[in-house]
Amino acid sequence: MKIRNKVIAVLLVCMMIASALPVFVFADVLKKEDTGLPFDLVAPANVNAVWGEGGDSPTTTILTYSLSNDMTAFFKNMENANLNDKYEEFISPYNFDEIWMNIQLDWALDDVNDEISGWHYTEYWDGDPYFGLGRDSEGNQRWSEWDVVDWGLDNATETVQSVWVTRGVPNDERWNGNPDTKTPGVKDQLRPEQYVYDEEEENLYIDFTEHTMYYRVRFVVTTRVDGAEETWYFSDWSNVAMIGKDAKEYEPLTQKDLSAPVLTDLHMTDQEFNGHAVIALTLTVPDKLAKDAAYVEAWGGSYWIEAEARFKGDTEWVGLQGDWIVKGGEMEFALMSLSREGHVYVKKTDEIELRLRYRVYQRPTDTEMTSAWSKISNFSGGDDVLRGDVNEDGEVNNKDVVHLFRYLSAPALNINRILADFNEDGEVDNKDVVALFRYVSAPNK
Repeated sequence: MKIRNKVIAVLLVCMMIASALPVFVFADVLKKEDTGLPFDLVAPANVNAVWGEGGDSPTTTILTYSLSNDMTAFFKNMENANLNDKYEEFISPYNFDEIWMNIQLDWALDDVNDEISGWHYTEYWDGDPYFGLGRDSEGNQRWSEWDVVDWGLDNATETVQSVWVTRGVPNDERWNGNPDTKTPGVKDQLRPEQYVYDEEEENLYIDFTEHTMYYRVRFVVTTRVDGAEETWYFSDWSNVAMIGKDAKEYEPLTQKDLSAPVLTDLHMTDQEFNGHAVIALTLTVPDKLAKDAAYVEAWGGSYWIEAEARFKGDTEWVGLQGDWIVKGGEMEFALMSLSREGHVYVKKTDEIELRLRYRVYQRPTDTEMTSAWSKISNFSGGDDVLRGDVNEDGEVNNKDVVHLFRYLSAPALNINRILADFNEDGEVDNKDVVALFRYVSAPNK
């Protein structure tokens, strides 16, 4: 009986351990219908590589790539859910509790098929169930300083991502490797005739007029259930980018490459910025826009959005503060710039006009240009505003008077200042308490 119980206990432990081990999923394109992911897992697009010309180290390269619109939109929605304390509600339709996305980056010098200096991806990059990505069954690191096996994204809500790679290598295990742990050094991944290493300065030099460096990237999406069980999903490898002898020179964008922005779903949000309303919209990001933005940014330039608004009937446009980086998810802009004497906040009856355009700075040519303005979009700035509904329960009554009084007694409390400015004079003070009290006390509101 004791032996039987021990066997059962061992089996249960094994089952518990197995249930906590990561699952590995690979495919050219992983469809969300098949995986349960919130987006199709496609390969990184529009990969560009530009040599840093020795500014950081003699070999540093700036690499950019782009995410799909579905990816950026999902992570923007997740960000909003976190900000609004609605994460559990947001994540409930999925079969996981947590999700994040990293990249793996592979490189080769001169010949991608060379057994030494060719692509350096190995089966260890796919991860060990116990020790994670890039490690063997004993937990040893099986990638070099230049191999990227688990690198986080800058901000997954943004279309274009940028990373500095193949940077300087000190004269230690990162250069020489470690035979005991079978960890490769960068020296192990190059042929002697391809480089010069200055041991005194600890600098690695590669003559990129004689050699070509190649790069490719893939996504790794990790989901976790109950804080333990993880599943790794791997995209296909991206297009190959290169620097050096065989790389192309920069080809500047021209005015005809810039189309006017296209925006949808313009609406008022529940957010505030310094007491002012915030609007949101969705930017249409076609493939060409993502490609051009990644290309410009790889070469040290910028590709950003300018937004302007005005009250309908005005002739002067006013620049808005808010999101300016190209992204496929929701973008937000504060309306505080529209504030002026006699019109401190956007009122319920106000009609707002908005327009967008792209501004592009190209560093290699030191030039700047803008697209045409988008079509003017109109919307009512306050359709969803019930001024006086201080506690935001959908009604205006004595509870709001009490809530406003408590706020004025303890300003550290959170409050929607637009709703609380009942007399619309731009201030939230005792005058609003009096005006609101008179309103809710009137027999015919």
